[in-house]
Amino acid sequence: MNHFFTPLLGILLIKKGPQDLPFSISLMKLSLIVYFLTGLPGLMISIEFGQAVLAMALDVVVLLLFVYACLQAFSKSERFVQSVTGLASIGIVFQLIVLPLLYNFNSDPEAAEQMLSISILLLMFVSWNLAVYAHVFRESFGVRLPAAMLLTICYIVITLMARKIFFPELA
Repeated sequence: MNHFFTPLLGILLIKKGPQDLPFSISLMKLSLIVYFLTGLPGLMISIEFGQAVLAMALDVVVLLLFVYACLQAFSKSERFVQSVTGLASIGIVFQLIVLPLLYNFNSDPEAAEQMLSISILLLMFVSWNLAVYAHVFRESFGVRLPAAMLLTICYIVITLMARKIFFPELA
């Protein structure tokens, strides 16, 4: 397990890339399943369980298709397993970190001071998440940082557009 968590920590600290993760299709599948499961509670704040399941399934499909298309475009298809494992694992970590903040954010809308603190924390975690995604895209696709940042924005926009099309109540 140390062969997985040490590189994952390195990725989260922007010191390592997904190529440092073990190449394992079972690990990729496990990461996607856990990513799917850890995303459900955060979505269930806003929507019902059935819709949350479908929304997370959509997230997984968008992740897989986006990574596959980009790797094909950059002729790096051999990096698919480790890239998906890395992105799903990052998603797991950030979903778990943000989950308590989301519940607190929705628990007491009257506490303005608490909402400001939670909003700032959420902004910090979202910024860190985007930086890590850009880093993984840079490492996976072999592009420079500005292109990786643009790809990160494209990925987020595509994910949000897909959610808005299929689940307008999440927008």
